[in-house]
Amino acid sequence: MFAAVTACAMFWAPAAFADPDELRFRLGSDVTYDDNVSRAQKDDKFHDTFATLNLGARLPWQLWATSRLVLNANIGGEKFNTYSGLDRLYANIEGEFQYRKSGQFSEPIWGVFVRVGEDWYDSTLRDGFRNSAGLTFRKPVTDRIFLFTAVAYNQRDGRSAVFDTEEVSVRANVDYALSRRQTLYFGVEGRDGDFVSTARPTLAYFDIAEAAVLDDVFTDTARLSYRFKGYTGIAMIGYNIALGEHAALDLAYRIAYARPHEQPPSAVTTDTINYLDNQATLSILVRF
Repeated sequence: MFAAVTACAMFWAPAAFADPDELRFRLGSDVTYDDNVSRAQKDDKFHDTFATLNLGARLPWQLWATSRLVLNANIGGEKFNTYSGLDRLYANIEGEFQYRKSGQFSEPIWGVFVRVGEDWYDSTLRDGFRNSAGLTFRKPVTDRIFLFTAVAYNQRDGRSAVFDTEEVSVRANVDYALSRRQTLYFGVEGRDGDFVSTARPTLAYFDIAEAAVLDDVFTDTARLSYRFKGYTGIAMIGYNIALGEHAALDLAYRIAYARPHEQPPSAVTTDTINYLDNQATLSILVRF
């Protein structure tokens, strides 16, 4: 799909151009504490700290006076302190067609995007491809407030059927500029589709799981990864401060709650199956 969009743009817009001077790179280095890397509950909950290094490139390609194609690509890796099976390398490429009716400050930007990527884990079960497509909306509300929303369909094709997931997501972010160098941001996201939880073999989980497999990361005892159909809600708050013209420090907190559409019958268990996850991330961002 991405190749087709690019080819059509080249054919129908001979005046279009991509200026190499507009090519921008971004390097990010993060440290994250996650209190539930197994995405489970009670005694099946495990915490860990991981480091991330990410290199991205962005190139806007002007098509017409009111539209452009923005190409994004990034590669990176994550290294976990304890559960090394979650270590991964990844690569993504994205194309987004953006339209803005005029150059007026308050005029919104509408977008259509397609993203493809691949993950390589130390866990062979989790290796696979990721695909995403959707619509975006960006609008400066005031000179201090910027709004971003997106609706997307996300699909993952893992080595194991448990990690073959798909979902529909809706998210919104608001940036508030405290000053020229400081920004406070908030985000919410809702997902409806598949999610995976890793826990010990339990009849209650088997009763409602779409698929299950013996996990190869959490191996202190026999644990299974289960795929459920359900809802996930995510909320985020963050603070960004510029360290100069091309660098910034970022601190973010995220909380996620997931619950299957169905719960096991009371004859099996009276407990509710769900999970709660908290993350705190400190990042250094460099643009060049």
